[in-house]
Amino acid sequence: MILVRYVLKELIAPFLAALFGITFLFVVDFLVKILDNVLSKGLPASTVLEIFVLNLAWMLALSIPMAVLVACLMAFGRLSGDQEITAVKAAGVSPLSLMRPVLLVSVLLSVLMVLFNNWVLPEANHRSVELMNAVSRKKPHAFIDAGRLITQFPDVQLWVNKIDPVSGTLYGIQVFELERKGAPRVVYADSATMDYVDNGATLMFRLRSGETHIVDPDDPDNYFRIRFYAQDLALQNVNDKLERRSRSYRSDREMPVEMMMDVVEEARNRYDTIQTEALTKRLATLENSIKHVVADSIVPAGVAGGIIDSVQTRRALQRIRPQELSALRTTERLKGRMEAEEKRQAQYLVEIHKKFSTSFACFIFVLIGAPLGIMARKGGIGTGILYSIAFFVIYWICLIGGENLADRLIISPELAMWASNAIIGVFGIFITIAMVRDRFSGDSKLFRAIRAISGGFKKLLGRFG
Repeated sequence: MILVRYVLKELIAPFLAALFGITFLFVVDFLVKILDNVLSKGLPASTVLEIFVLNLAWMLALSIPMAVLVACLMAFGRLSGDQEITAVKAAGVSPLSLMRPVLLVSVLLSVLMVLFNNWVLPEANHRSVELMNAVSRKKPHAFIDAGRLITQFPDVQLWVNKIDPVSGTLYGIQVFELERKGAPRVVYADSATMDYVDNGATLMFRLRSGETHIVDPDDPDNYFRIRFYAQDLALQNVNDKLERRSRSYRSDREMPVEMMMDVVEEARNRYDTIQTEALTKRLATLENSIKHVVADSIVPAGVAGGIIDSVQTRRALQRIRPQELSALRTTERLKGRMEAEEKRQAQYLVEIHKKFSTSFACFIFVLIGAPLGIMARKGGIGTGILYSIAFFVIYWICLIGGENLADRLIISPELAMWASNAIIGVFGIFITIAMVRDRFSGDSKLFRAIRAISGGFKKLLGRFG
């Protein structure tokens, strides 16, 4: 127990240091993206702190597994570098015995991460979206940037080519109004200015020298092009005050597993219903086509073998061609609806498995970090960072690539989310067995290759830094 407590104690400081450092990088990246927009709203310090705390949830969900790997590399590397691992071996204790308590702790941490990802993270994401929506309604012009599609306004999307930093005049305006049924109304203007009316509840765009393009929703063949010298566009339901509103809709990253399973089951039921409908329509069309062929085909008397007259056959086929074309279009539409339901299932199943796979990564990274630290025999911060970067990149490439393939229905969601754990886990078991058998040392070809890959990542980051 003394040795167990000693090993666990050695892991605490590197874990906390790595957790703080990795989370700090996420925080800096997050602040760079939103700080200008948030500060321009004139929000109180409590609201800014709330935005930060709510977004801290997804940062911790990513940084904790990473911190486990860094901590294992640094702690076991220091034990090996100070010859403490050699002393333990001389006392008849296997290095695997030092890993067992760490593996048990990693299993406990994985379970806690599953609970965190399933309950805390979705609720934090949901409240963060609600708060950011409220922030976007307060002085929404602060979200307008040149060269970016603005989607913060209700039922309106906006594109601006250039903004005068002194006067605030917008140039090259494109407005897409989406509340109409059918094609959206599109407004082009050379320039525009903005001001608030109705005590700050309405944002008014003063458009100059433009055109309005409208498609008649009842008759798409009717197209209207209206030129104007000056026109006002009012965006209502905005306010100069921070007004929070509850939001019933949740995206996949705002749902726990139970809610996502309900969505998956609903998508499966819809898929089965559409499939039954497609089969029924196809059989009805086929039956109708057979009746037409039988009715319109003529078999001349005295013709041996019952050969159908070619002229009459062509006429019959010409009659059923519109029906076949209609059936084909109906089948394509139903097939598209079925594929949409399949993609919806895959999207939510990916998020379900991601909650478990990223949590289980805590255990997988111990299998990698501990034997690498012991056999590398160098426990400095640089070693931990270099090895960690290499495995982080491999892990997240597999995870993100798998998610994209699963969303496109190329591979199953299960394989997409667990492939990275399987690849890293198999390698971890391999080097753990090698560590127990003393087959590799810090100067072996395997570790020279790993250090070369890690050094390449370091140089690459140095160039961009």
